[in-house]
Amino acid sequence: MNLFITGANRGLGFSLTKQAVKRGHRVYACMRAKNARQEELTKLSDAYPEQVQLLLLDVLNEESIVSAKAELQKQNKEVNVIINNAAVLNESRANLDELAMEEGLLAMDVNVLGPVRVAKHFLPLLTGERKTIINISSDAGSISNTYGGNYFYGMSKAALNMFSEKLRLTYPDIRVFSIHPGWMHTDMGGEKAPLDPDIAADGILDILEGKTVTDSAHSYIDYTGKKYPF
Repeated sequence: MNLFITGANRGLGFSLTKQAVKRGHRVYACMRAKNARQEELTKLSDAYPEQVQLLLLDVLNEESIVSAKAELQKQNKEVNVIINNAAVLNESRANLDELAMEEGLLAMDVNVLGPVRVAKHFLPLLTGERKTIINISSDAGSISNTYGGNYFYGMSKAALNMFSEKLRLTYPDIRVFSIHPGWMHTDMGGEKAPLDPDIAADGILDILEGKTVTDSAHSYIDYTGKKYPF
């Protein structure tokens, strides 16, 4: 399969790219800008030039999304899977009276409108028998299983879950999932997180490949394929 992954230069995005390459898939690996955090991704691309193509893409910048789409179209590349992974976690420990509204706007822009922008432009490129859109969500986006604090991130992921469900109902020929990847040992998850992102990535790839059977009528699941409560 050909996977289009945002935020591929670190964390879960890099694990998804790395594990997908091991399984023989091709990855269009998107990163916001060229910087030191892309070193491992660049090494992977150099080692597997036929499987990893690097693209500059900022989910906040619609022009960059259009440019990435045009680049793939020019090369007659096919996309079978879109994985909206790029996200931001901010103000997670702030009390209500400490919240900076501009940080809330940023969370919604990156975590919700970012995937909307990508889907808007790349959904028409989806092809193949297992066309899929995966929006990387979180348990923080579950309203029925929520917890106090972490306002902006939780609100944005709940909105992302709604977007996934809207897509699922609007495009019945496309598999759509909001996936809670678990509490991972990444920059976002922190050092205390118990889950290796490679394990979460393998779980997500098992879902993509059909090795893990999921309920197509429920878009919100975890990385093992189990239903997660909205």
